[in-house]
Amino acid sequence: MAKENQKLENDRPNNPETSALELFGTLGPACADIQILEKMIQNGMNGIRLNLSHGPLAAHEDWIDKLHQAMENTGKEILFLMDLKGRELRIKELKPFELEKGQLILFGKDIPVETDLLVLPQTGDKILIDDGKIELIVLKILEDGNRLCEVLRPAVLKANKSVKITGKISPFSPLCPEDLTNLDQARKYRVNAIMVPFVQSRRDLEQVHHILEEKSLDLKIYAKIENQTGIDHLESFMDLADVIVIARGDLGNDVGFYDLPAVQARIEKICHQHQKDYMVVTQMLTSMIDSPICTRAEANDVFYAIKNGASSIMVTNETAIGHYPELVIDTMKKISDSAIRYKAENQSDTN
Repeated sequence: MAKENQKLENDRPNNPETSALELFGTLGPACADIQILEKMIQNGMNGIRLNLSHGPLAAHEDWIDKLHQAMENTGKEILFLMDLKGRELRIKELKPFELEKGQLILFGKDIPVETDLLVLPQTGDKILIDDGKIELIVLKILEDGNRLCEVLRPAVLKANKSVKITGKISPFSPLCPEDLTNLDQARKYRVNAIMVPFVQSRRDLEQVHHILEEKSLDLKIYAKIENQTGIDHLESFMDLADVIVIARGDLGNDVGFYDLPAVQARIEKICHQHQKDYMVVTQMLTSMIDSPICTRAEANDVFYAIKNGASSIMVTNETAIGHYPELVIDTMKKISDSAIRYKAENQSDTN
């Protein structure tokens, strides 16, 4: 047994040496090159994310091999974070058709979904489809279980689009079968941490902890807050996460981008109250997908995220598909250095 335990410890991913501030890039086709990754690491990147919504770990083995080779070449072990797919509620197969405002439609029949999802919305609930592009309100529950709905916000309805019932906690497991397969391969690919999408309740993270224990995995947990329900229950599960992620993409869709800055500030305040590390992500330097320099507004965004106390920030498409991945990291590092200097020189000026 002792030998088996020792082997298990040896199989676990190595803990990278990271600074107090984590600067994350995202691994993608634009930076899946050993020399580019070396430069990104040298420019200050000490963590990198792989988005598994686009395919499992095994499908990206070539990219991951290049990442580890770049680490070896630079002599720096950075944190490798896999962003899990999660259990997504989606429309089933259908032929696309256009909805009209005020139109009555049957959720379940005209808009086919899994039976477990069908029973969630109640009379008066609002249903958001395709990241909120379509909004329905439930008028009546019919005897056959279908929900009679009125279209409040119309658009073209397509198959496989996301579904959300506002204010409802999903009863499903936070992880999908593909996530479990990826976790089984975490040691092989030397994964250090996981991002758990759409965390809404303590139950979600309890299930994640249970799964990690079953698989004898010791991985850092980044809990993504992506909707109002997650915000409302945030304080109930903070102790089960290593880092809270203010995931402004889906979060902005849920709360509305006009209110997003205030929502970000609220989450930051809660994290400070509980002395919990948090990450800010989404469109930090998005103009640099196509430009070698960022906008002044983006520089302010990165600066104030760090000045206000973020323990980590992350870029996504900027390095995954952008034209200047090395410059993105260099820019992020230089702005973060400026923010850290400012904080050191103005100790009383915080948050």
